[in-house]
Amino acid sequence: MTTKTREEINQTEKDYWNEGKLDRSKIKKLRRHAFFYSYKRERKIINKLLKDFNNKDVLEIGSYEWTFWFNKDTKPKSLTCINISEKELENGKQHAEKQSFPVNHYLMDANNLSFEDQSFDIVFGGAILHHLDIEKTIGHIHRVLKPGGKIIFIEPLNMNPLYKIYRKLNPQERTPDEHALVFKDFKIIRNKFTFDHYFFDFFSVAFGFISLKIFGDKNYDNWINKLGYNLDVFFSKIPFLHPLFARVIIFGSKK
Repeated sequence: MTTKTREEINQTEKDYWNEGKLDRSKIKKLRRHAFFYSYKRERKIINKLLKDFNNKDVLEIGSYEWTFWFNKDTKPKSLTCINISEKELENGKQHAEKQSFPVNHYLMDANNLSFEDQSFDIVFGGAILHHLDIEKTIGHIHRVLKPGGKIIFIEPLNMNPLYKIYRKLNPQERTPDEHALVFKDFKIIRNKFTFDHYFFDFFSVAFGFISLKIFGDKNYDNWINKLGYNLDVFFSKIPFLHPLFARVIIFGSKK
């Protein structure tokens, strides 16, 4: 098996995002059921973490995920966004036009950040680390953060065997070289950062599938989805069950 260079992987990633090659239509209906309550929980957690963004120099590894994260009270001192895709970067610029705080965009490889040391107070991103060389990217993030700087990332996981099978059977939903996080990635992050996490979506996926079959693509606010969500909240507190879950919020500070 031929190993791709980082440059080849970067080019593939850029092509996929520039050309809109991903097809996630198959999973959207299930997500609307399975994630109905967990998205609300995620929103509450993110809103709490966003309080640290105010009057800070913030870097997003991405282009416009911040538009989904930020609330009306979020006002960083400055926001800098990077992306390897020209199309995604232009989308970000359009979203930034009416903001009350400065937003700068750079076409840049997150595996090789070109910012000066200690440039930012916070680095964050949504579903981005798993597209990157974790070790290289985390090293650069650590470098560009000020002492005590913080990270916040929402990422997919790939430790549950059932999810592994699903990913194999549905390659059209992801770029060819992406790798949802596994425990060795957590170890890499832990070398540079102290962090905590929230795990999401195990029972909610199974119960969401049942709910979808019963209700169709409607009525997501129902007892089946709520039961799956409540089981997730309870069992996500048990560390040895963490590999069962589908998503994670990682938040922490620079060592």
